[in-house]
Amino acid sequence: MVFRPRSSSLNRRNFLKTSASSVVVAGLFDLNLNKPNVSSSGKSVIIIGAGIAGLTAARELMDSGYTVLVLEASNKIGGRIRTNRALGVPIEEGAGWIHGPEDNPIMKLAEQSGQKTFVTKDSNFAVFNHRGKKISNQMISEMGQEHRQMLDLIGSGMTKDMPLSEALEHMAPKMSRDPIFKWMTSAYTEFDTGSPVNELSAMYFNQDDMFHGEDVVLVDGYDRLLEPLTHGIAILTGKPVRRIAYHDRAGVFVQTDKEIFESDFVIVTVPLGVLKAQDIEFIPPLPEIHRNAIERVGMGDVTKVAMKFDELHWPENTQYFGLMTQTQGRWNYFLNHKPFIDANVLTALSFGNYSRMIETMDHDYMLEDAMKAVRTMFGPDTPDPRHYIATRWSQDPYTKGAFSYAKVGCNPYDFNVLSEPVSRCLTLAGEHTNFQYHGTVHGAHLSGKKAAKIAMETMM
Repeated sequence: MVFRPRSSSLNRRNFLKTSASSVVVAGLFDLNLNKPNVSSSGKSVIIIGAGIAGLTAARELMDSGYTVLVLEASNKIGGRIRTNRALGVPIEEGAGWIHGPEDNPIMKLAEQSGQKTFVTKDSNFAVFNHRGKKISNQMISEMGQEHRQMLDLIGSGMTKDMPLSEALEHMAPKMSRDPIFKWMTSAYTEFDTGSPVNELSAMYFNQDDMFHGEDVVLVDGYDRLLEPLTHGIAILTGKPVRRIAYHDRAGVFVQTDKEIFESDFVIVTVPLGVLKAQDIEFIPPLPEIHRNAIERVGMGDVTKVAMKFDELHWPENTQYFGLMTQTQGRWNYFLNHKPFIDANVLTALSFGNYSRMIETMDHDYMLEDAMKAVRTMFGPDTPDPRHYIATRWSQDPYTKGAFSYAKVGCNPYDFNVLSEPVSRCLTLAGEHTNFQYHGTVHGAHLSGKKAAKIAMETMM
């Protein structure tokens, strides 16, 4: 092992003596901790979090001659890229699509690693009302155009921020109460942003950028993308970080439950939800500008229940199903896996406030609730699935949500300031530090590249 930690029990008194004052922190650096064996660069970097932001930063730094150690709190790498094969086929608990494959760096990673992809067409759908009656695709398409036009009008015309729900009620009260329009606001907007519409900034909810092209799924699993990033990199799993003490001259000390690691620089890529919960103590505290941004940016949620059936109970080639559930966000969008994998798998999705609520329930309740929606569409005799997987990102102690969103009261600067170095030995990374592409895998990937560049330029 390149990094040789000392037992934290030996140094706990010294570590805990430190406080918010950078003057007091200097006392910590009298500890006689072993420095790691450094590489040709003569510098070492610790990266907190083995999601794609952290692994990208690690790959960039290691390829440039730096000594790198990645500390991951959970027992597996990937962060919110999490492919589950318990159903016998790859099921994405987290990131599920490459959004906009044209010129997308994630698509380039997929091509480089020989990944098989499948284009999912948003136009291939069937939508049902809350009683299970199919709505014509023409009606959905016409309302979809009006929905986009209204959201574009709101997004480009606001001079004062307010929740998107209020803006819709103010500018289009009749339209916003239409069942199809309400369904789209949840199945499209809440899904895209991970946010309840009543918390979403009407000024900034759709001001981020995107790559072009129809979304694709990775047939063999999203986690296959991580393999080339991890080659030769020291990664320790099951190492939740509790404290990070940093000093421009003395370097960085990172404390886990059992150890203290020392390095010249640290890149913190934990999800925004973890930063919001203050599960990691920074000594000295992060600058006020960073703390305020962490508070203002929202952390959203999306819930999935993937169900595998013995037989197919829905149209085989229809890629998406929509259900106008009376409760907003409740299982109103479904992905049919049959077109791209040889299995009878249907994934139900919930968003917004309903997602947060349902994730407090046990998995059996989540399945029962999702199956009520399935039976509304495909008949009361639809049997229970043989196996299922349910996600609970908001309850995961190492994520505390799915991805970030533009919350009422925040602005693009709040995202972007989080990517600015905290000191000459600490910076943050992750999808929440990149407003242009927040909430996406490619946003996290690009943030990892930026953080690695900051580290290298700072340590030169």
